[in-house]
Amino acid sequence: MSAGDYESRWLAPDVNAVWTRFLHVTHRLEHHIDRRLQEQHGITHTQYEILVRLADSDERAMRMSDLAESIVTAKSAVTYQINKLSEMGLVSRKKCGRDNRGIWVHLTEDGAERLEHAAPCILSLVRELFLDAINCDQAAELDKLLGTWSDNLDEHDRNPIGPPEHAGPQAA
Repeated sequence: MSAGDYESRWLAPDVNAVWTRFLHVTHRLEHHIDRRLQEQHGITHTQYEILVRLADSDERAMRMSDLAESIVTAKSAVTYQINKLSEMGLVSRKKCGRDNRGIWVHLTEDGAERLEHAAPCILSLVRELFLDAINCDQAAELDKLLGTWSDNLDEHDRNPIGPPEHAGPQAA
């Protein structure tokens, strides 16, 4: 039986404590990064991630649908963020030549410059809030755990399973 077994309606207290702590830490980390980026560079962490994906892509451009998939969010959320980034002049949009429904998003020169200035902020925060708190052995163990979770998520993406029939809306 694993910690995530469906046999029980509730998580065991020790497992629930780990899950709750994981959520709390990841939300706090995201909050710190988001706040610092907004204060120092006028963009959110999500907007930063969009700029990174565009900078790393061929010709600094991606289809909106591919961009949404790459940052693991809903297309509507990416559309909202692209609207904000476009208003700031950091990205531009144009319809796909072959497919009028598709939209290409391009990183502008201003967007590349903002990204270049914001990158040291992110790197500093990653070191300060994340890496400096653990040693090399802990980092290696965390990498193994993340790999295990990533593989598990990949498997569930390939073979999705629904919730057990007896689980109600309160099951967590």
